[in-house]
Amino acid sequence: MATDLAEESGGVVTERWVIFDACCLINFYASGFFQSILSSFKTQSCLVEQVNEESLFIRKPTGSPPKYEYEPIELDSYIQNDRLKLVKLETEIEMGLFVRLAEHLDDGEAATIAVAIEREMDVVTDDKKAIQILKGEAPNIKIQTTLDIIKTWWQSTSRDKEDIRLVIENIQICASYQPNKNHHLFRWLKSQLS
Repeated sequence: MATDLAEESGGVVTERWVIFDACCLINFYASGFFQSILSSFKTQSCLVEQVNEESLFIRKPTGSPPKYEYEPIELDSYIQNDRLKLVKLETEIEMGLFVRLAEHLDDGEAATIAVAIEREMDVVTDDKKAIQILKGEAPNIKIQTTLDIIKTWWQSTSRDKEDIRLVIENIQICASYQPNKNHHLFRWLKSQLS
């Protein structure tokens, strides 16, 4: 059962709803531009309950030399105003997929993939194993990573280089994000930090 919006889209993703796993949701929250990144999606953005439960904190540096404090991730206002839709595993098929996938993935990734496959949603994840499973189980599902979204957001919002540098640094520091050197946007990332 496809989840489409009636209106034409033109942002980060196309017609299908997009579902976040925990690592990417935490990265975007840590960016300091969470609302702007969410707004760049022209379709409904969502997350499963398991991801909501896993996405607890980001690290915030304080003082000099920096010490790190944990700041709670507050998603309630985004969920209440439907900027983020909280979805549940609903069908027997989704539950069965979840159980099978949970043998190989964390609950958040397993639930995200189960819902994405059954409802034909695009997925935002950095998890290598989740990406590998998705490519095998549902090659028709578009997979995007943190860097894919950040680059497209930056280009679509005409932010300056200082903003993109700040976003990347915030994600690296506050969410402990370090992309693999083999990531297709690794050179782009490095060029933004130089």
